[in-house]
Amino acid sequence: MNIGMTGATGYIGKHLSAYLSEKGGHQIIPLGRSMFREGMSGRLSQTLANCEVVINLAGAPINKCWTAAYKRQLFESRIGVTNRLNRALSSLTRKPKLLISASAVGYYPTIGEVDEYTQTRGEGFLSDLCYAWEKEAKRCPSSTRLVITRFGVVLSPDGGAMRQMIRPLKMTKASVAIGPGTQVFPWIDIRDLCRAMLLFIENEALQGVFNLVAPQQVTQYDFARALGKAYGAWMTLIAPQAVFRLIYGEASSFLTSGQRVRPTRLLEAGFDFSVASLNDLFQGLDNSTIDELDLQRYMGRWYEIARFDHRFERGLMGVTATYSLRSDGSIRVENKGYKPHTPYDICKTAVGHAKIPDPAQPGKLKVSFFLNFYSDYYIMELDRENYAYVLVGSSSDKYLWILSRTPQLPEEVKTKLVAIADRRGYDTTRLQWIQQR
Repeated sequence: MNIGMTGATGYIGKHLSAYLSEKGGHQIIPLGRSMFREGMSGRLSQTLANCEVVINLAGAPINKCWTAAYKRQLFESRIGVTNRLNRALSSLTRKPKLLISASAVGYYPTIGEVDEYTQTRGEGFLSDLCYAWEKEAKRCPSSTRLVITRFGVVLSPDGGAMRQMIRPLKMTKASVAIGPGTQVFPWIDIRDLCRAMLLFIENEALQGVFNLVAPQQVTQYDFARALGKAYGAWMTLIAPQAVFRLIYGEASSFLTSGQRVRPTRLLEAGFDFSVASLNDLFQGLDNSTIDELDLQRYMGRWYEIARFDHRFERGLMGVTATYSLRSDGSIRVENKGYKPHTPYDICKTAVGHAKIPDPAQPGKLKVSFFLNFYSDYYIMELDRENYAYVLVGSSSDKYLWILSRTPQLPEEVKTKLVAIADRRGYDTTRLQWIQQR
């Protein structure tokens, strides 16, 4: 079905768009900022007329200093956009079946344990912002099913809060918790967020408020320590609250306090969290492979689009890998590349063979270029419709490749594959993008 989405180019929106397209088979229609400007209501209504579902993720980031002007921007980017969205929905003869409108756990008080059945809300600007946002969403047409999602801190290594924490950690080898460190840190993995959104779309009985947080309740210090352990930090430090108050002013409250939130209604709906604890979140590389492979279709030439650097291919450009089936069922592998910036381009070729040791795991291959010394070749992601691109890894984080049937790969596909590798725990900053002829 067609899904209209505000905030489609943001961190959550990109992940969610890719997930709903790949897993749900849905068509994502971005509702860009230009559609919400004065005089553009007609274009917005025309676009929404073709949508069965609308997901409203619009909103300026809250991790900035809340000046009076920026508070107005925070309100306008949420309440103003939602108001224009509702007006456009009301003008339609055939209205979308579902509106999913985002909110945040900042709605709740910071004292005591809360869930969707809690009647009281918190105090301060962030709670007021969430309340006004949800109040506006509830003005959607009565014939449109409404789901309000209160997000915790959304986590994945490739963006958002977690990426901001990983970067300094890698440089300093110190993981930092925000003082006092005992405040609750409500969080959710981006994969579970996407899965929950698909559940709301597919289960027409679900409506109302849902907390999108993991069931495990942890403190700021718990999370910082687990993050540090996963990324090789030597120590975990607690940064004084005063530092964040100096930088963010009033906005520091969303860092120095937290809500003890339970995902009660999501659990009641039978949702099974794939990342329910910090152990799940930091369990290491996910190098699971595809479960189906048409070996005949996989044969032929692949162009190397990106790779982790390693000594066998160091300095090579224009790299290709050509696979062909042998009569004994093994696979002939020919890798070819050239070294540029020499008196003449030096072409290097290596010929080896590959096999699938376990037919029950067709995505796990073994490749050898010297005698019987084999390396892992794990097909982790494959364009199953056209066999046009593939993401290949191994049993460790030493190797990673993006391959394509053509010398160039569309930017959106490269972005998608990098995001998948990030989610699997690979450090994609190590990727080298290969020049093809």
